[in-house]
Amino acid sequence: MKKTNAIVFLGLALALSANSFAQDFDDFGSFGDFEDESASSSKLELNGSASVEVRAYVDADKAEDVEVKATPSGKLSLKYDGNKSDMNITLSIDAEKVKSHPEDIVDELVLRGYFGNLMLETGKLKVVWGKGDKLHVFDNFNADDYSDFIITDYIDRRISTPMIRGTYSFPAANINLEAIYTPLLSTDHFATEGRWEPAQLSSLTDGATKIVSMNLLGLEAKAAAANAEAAAETNASAKAAKQQAAIAADKAYLEYLTYANELSSNPDSIFPDLMNLKYSQYGARILGTVGIFDFGASYYYGWYKQPSVNYSSYIESIDGMKATIASNPTTLGVAYAELISQGKSQSEALQSLAVANAWQFSLPTLDYDRKQTFAVEGATVVWHFNLRGEFAYNLTDDFDGTDPWVHNNSIAWLGGFDIDLPFWNANLNVQETGTLILHGDECDTNQNQYAEYNANDVDYSKNGYTNNKIVCNFTTSFLNDRLTPEITALYGIENGDLVILPSLTYKPDQNLTLTAKGMYIWCRDEYSEFSAWEKNSFVSLSAQYQF
Repeated sequence: MKKTNAIVFLGLALALSANSFAQDFDDFGSFGDFEDESASSSKLELNGSASVEVRAYVDADKAEDVEVKATPSGKLSLKYDGNKSDMNITLSIDAEKVKSHPEDIVDELVLRGYFGNLMLETGKLKVVWGKGDKLHVFDNFNADDYSDFIITDYIDRRISTPMIRGTYSFPAANINLEAIYTPLLSTDHFATEGRWEPAQLSSLTDGATKIVSMNLLGLEAKAAAANAEAAAETNASAKAAKQQAAIAADKAYLEYLTYANELSSNPDSIFPDLMNLKYSQYGARILGTVGIFDFGASYYYGWYKQPSVNYSSYIESIDGMKATIASNPTTLGVAYAELISQGKSQSEALQSLAVANAWQFSLPTLDYDRKQTFAVEGATVVWHFNLRGEFAYNLTDDFDGTDPWVHNNSIAWLGGFDIDLPFWNANLNVQETGTLILHGDECDTNQNQYAEYNANDVDYSKNGYTNNKIVCNFTTSFLNDRLTPEITALYGIENGDLVILPSLTYKPDQNLTLTAKGMYIWCRDEYSEFSAWEKNSFVSLSAQYQF
């Protein structure tokens, strides 16, 4: 987020809540009045934590090749509770945020006012929609930070977003109505280097850089040739014309050189600029209770949090080059055949001719697909089981699935339960979540159509168009909850992924927490969802001190 936009938005947020906060601060009286110090000071609460984790990645052939990494982090929270308003701000600091996303050091900033049955919130917020337990299928407003894979707890992984939120509680019924508007789109974060960098991200930026480099070489060669022709020309009028052509060629080269340098220093520049109201999000949700049954329904209008790649202009430029070669069989056609006879692939031969003739490859473009989500949710208790469920329908701009560069419509679901077991203070939590891409046959057609360009339909999957996962969590505690073992297992049914996350937490006192944990990843084959990270199994030790 650009600092200017953040400051403007937070300024507006402060203005919206100024009236209610002024009423609360009047309760303090003048600065010289200390007759009720305990009453006033009790409204302010400051706390935080400092932690360090030492992690060893154990999938190495030799002990000396085991990678060890120490990661410090910290949090600081300030909270104010008033009569008709409250405020809290949380700062979260770690190396990844400082390096890549300094705007997320402000983890949350919430200004909240109470107006009878209406509660208004504004600032930089995290909200959770859905009855699932740390798993949801329509929790759309906040993006996720995957720079440390899926290891982080759900709420800590969420990226706060500037928004305005209102909640109205109907006095005559157990019904709440919630509405949210956010002018900005936060998108998923990924590691930009190292073990957790997604292969798709690195190949995308590397591919764009390679295309720009080839285009630059072609323009450079064209400018050099134009200058050489101008210098060799002896006829005055022809020389003037060629000098003008050389100047134009130099200008085109220098402009593209500037662009190439910007892309080299900032690969994220290929992503669209999100700092405009086009990417606003809004939605509404109604929640109610009838007896022991909680229910809800919601609507969301916004965007996917990961970009889609549009190869149409790139494919058009390649097809144009092929047509040019075909229309000049005695020159370009012969040169192309010669390159093929030298052992070059079709793409390599095309690249060589593109550079030699200053043909320009168009870059694939990226954008975030619009979507509307219609969802229902419910939770109840049956015997000792706490049951929960969610269902969502995602409507996109590609209703019939024929646009390969836009997400198809889809449905998503979640169902599960948890139960307290009659031993060891244990709890078992089981949830199943899945998605179904509609019109998946169109994705197969598109994949075959564009396979020669290495261009994928955004929804194409080698393992089909359903993606189901089962997630089980078992927790227990001993020594008056000071010793807490826990194990979580995730299995991807279609993709053949298994992730196991065991942990053991010990609290020698209320402020200090010591944790030993690990992660094991197994993948069925190279087409598994997590195959790029199969070698990232680890063990770790961490300590956290809270104050």
